[in-house]
Amino acid sequence: MELAELVQDADFRASVRRMAEYQAAERHAGDRTGLHHDLSNYVRERVAAALKAGIDPAGSTAAPILDDLVERYAETFQTTDTPNYRNALLRRLEIANDPRTERYLNLLHVINGWPTQPSLAPIFDWFTCALRSHASSSSQGV
Repeated sequence: MELAELVQDADFRASVRRMAEYQAAERHAGDRTGLHHDLSNYVRERVAAALKAGIDPAGSTAAPILDDLVERYAETFQTTDTPNYRNALLRRLEIANDPRTERYLNLLHVINGWPTQPSLAPIFDWFTCALRSHASSSSQGV
């Protein structure tokens, strides 16, 4: 029932459409990097450790963690860490971080008897907050 209600929600469908359009635009602009399981796992591990340690994403102690994460993203997407790149990464994460999408995928897992995945919402909430707080910084000092 919840799944049916979710897919009938016009705002949810618009959000999924934005995600798909964003990914299509990235592909059209030349992104051929494919899936990023290693990057996702790395982000999950680093941010989970920061959350466990109580590191405030807006605080100065988050900056080295954020620098590391952005550098990993930049390497994966063959670019450099600049304030403009951080803003683009923030936009990417904000588009992708709709908790309804995560709920939709979890419901599909339950229906199909697949193991459910732990929530990434706290991870990406921390990451986006850190990017907002430190968007004008970069490990390149640009």
